[in-house]
Amino acid sequence: MSLAAPTRFSSYLLAAMVLLSSSIAGAGEDDFFLKQLMKEQQPNMNRRIPDWLKTQPAQLSPVFEKLLKDGNQIAGGNAQVPGGDPNKPQPVTVQGKWIFVSFSMPAHEIRAAAEEAATSKSVLVFRGVEPGTHTGSITKKLIPIVKDLKPVPGTVIDPTLFTRFNVNVVPTMIETDAEGKTRIARGLPGFEWLSKQEPGDHGQRGPTFGILEPDMIEEIQRRMEHMDWDKQRREAMANFWKRQDAFNLPAAEKNRDSHVDMSIVSTQAIFHPDGRLIIARGDRINPQAIMPMRNVYIVFDATSQKQVAIAKKAGDEALKKHKPVIYLFSQIDKDRGWDHFNETGDVLNGPLYKLNQDMINRFKIQALPSVIEGEGDHVVVREIAARELH
Repeated sequence: MSLAAPTRFSSYLLAAMVLLSSSIAGAGEDDFFLKQLMKEQQPNMNRRIPDWLKTQPAQLSPVFEKLLKDGNQIAGGNAQVPGGDPNKPQPVTVQGKWIFVSFSMPAHEIRAAAEEAATSKSVLVFRGVEPGTHTGSITKKLIPIVKDLKPVPGTVIDPTLFTRFNVNVVPTMIETDAEGKTRIARGLPGFEWLSKQEPGDHGQRGPTFGILEPDMIEEIQRRMEHMDWDKQRREAMANFWKRQDAFNLPAAEKNRDSHVDMSIVSTQAIFHPDGRLIIARGDRINPQAIMPMRNVYIVFDATSQKQVAIAKKAGDEALKKHKPVIYLFSQIDKDRGWDHFNETGDVLNGPLYKLNQDMINRFKIQALPSVIEGEGDHVVVREIAARELH
């Protein structure tokens, strides 16, 4: 028996896999469509409350605090905060240069701090945002002050650094070197001066101001403590379906079958790892002939009881042929939301998902209900008229 045929088959299988990985089109790719549906719609459509809405967090996640620390993108060290209790565990020290600032400072003082940060390649640090504002407000207020500086200094919101170094007034300049030695000065004497001083606290070296912004972590914790989580959960659940797009496809007036060309045209030459040409640029390949579609997709309008019944009947027939069934609804009763989704899912005997635009485009769905099924080397989209329900 010649080995030529198996080798040819494997080559085209490899070509199909390469093409499918770079294109959303292709028959035999029902797993691709299913994975896309699951990625888009789970866990939102698994008929249960999302985990994050179930309970009220007791405290701020340590991951979030670490994220704030890591945002400085600076190396670690071993320095201790000057004046700290040597008998208490000290936080892991970070190495870098910071200028702690606040919008309590006059604009010319913030400008001076920004110029120093740009020159010394240090980082401007805010403790949080002003009450009643959001993080974007810092950018909006800071851009007019620093936009003509080259380079524009790095800026972060990191209340943990304020706590670490016990910063109570601004501007405060802090430098921690590679040996873990820390130098602190309040005011803006400049890092050129500060770097030449002995490690330690060098006191006030210029005008200072109070800090306007509250500690962001404490503010988040405060807001979380006063959050009505039951209300948030109810609103999220109630509003989920109101935000979903609906596909208003017409009802099928008669039975009609259409064949979809699932072929893919290669946009580049594909070679076997050993250098042999598998498929040339411009060649056409039909993945359905190599990796046939396994799933049967049944698309229907969940707001129509007749279409739901037709979808169930079509699904039962597919299951008798031992074909897995995926149900896709084009629209749902948004006022009833999850109740309607759950009721529809209970009627059917397979997973239920919301139809997406990719499926409509790929299979050229024009009317509902429609059954999408692979047959031999092609895919058939079968529209079912309402009169077919007996």
